[in-house]
Amino acid sequence: MSNPRPRGLPKYLHVADYLRAQIDDGTYLPGERLPTEPELMDTFPYDRATIRRGLAVLRNEGLITSEQGRGVFVRDATKTRYDLMSMLITDRSHPAKPDAAYNQPPRGPDDGLSVEHTYEVIAAGEKLGAAFEIDPRGELLSTTYTFFISGDTAEYRTTAYIPYPLVIDTPLATPTDDWPQPPIKDLLATVGVKVTTVAMDIESRMPTPQETFDLQIPDGTPVLSDRRRFLADDRVVCITDSVGVADRIVYGLDLKLQ
Repeated sequence: MSNPRPRGLPKYLHVADYLRAQIDDGTYLPGERLPTEPELMDTFPYDRATIRRGLAVLRNEGLITSEQGRGVFVRDATKTRYDLMSMLITDRSHPAKPDAAYNQPPRGPDDGLSVEHTYEVIAAGEKLGAAFEIDPRGELLSTTYTFFISGDTAEYRTTAYIPYPLVIDTPLATPTDDWPQPPIKDLLATVGVKVTTVAMDIESRMPTPQETFDLQIPDGTPVLSDRRRFLADDRVVCITDSVGVADRIVYGLDLKLQ
């Protein structure tokens, strides 16, 4: 082997470092199968347990994925860039700036995008009730959109909450699965609500078990979650909670300086 183990480096990390370098330099491309455990045992003078432990490091880093009966494969590291300014303005007149380094957010079926949606009327509960400054027993319309890009892999999920009294007996009470949807501020304008402020908070965290299952998130891979609050003057009229797999998305911001 041309990559001897540095003194003091645990054997399993030697396996992980060696394979990670080969992934980084393109020896193994996204979607390609890595050598089998017996093949790696021929490459390294280590036992199967050490090889598996090294692979586990890469799996926890989100670099590889295992498929039962097929082997271990390099994960697709292609990212989609979402422009924060367009997300905050929620206005199609401010499109995301093209960036060749990343995929651009898909707009419809022609871009390989499919969308699933569900909606229901729920009780606000303590946390959302406090955010809206309403009674926890107050009703909210909850609408969830899950975005699948070029296949069965879900990349992004967003849930919008609107006080149900604002939209009851209006078309907004029965959301459609059409995409793209009009911006939230435009939807609320149809029921006489003028959004004056949008506030956004982004955080990185580990996924919940449900998110891990629904978004097919590999072990050890965090998510980026954002909460947007839409205000009409000082009143919160909509909250959106979105979550995306951190190694599949990038949030960018382009500012033109005067």
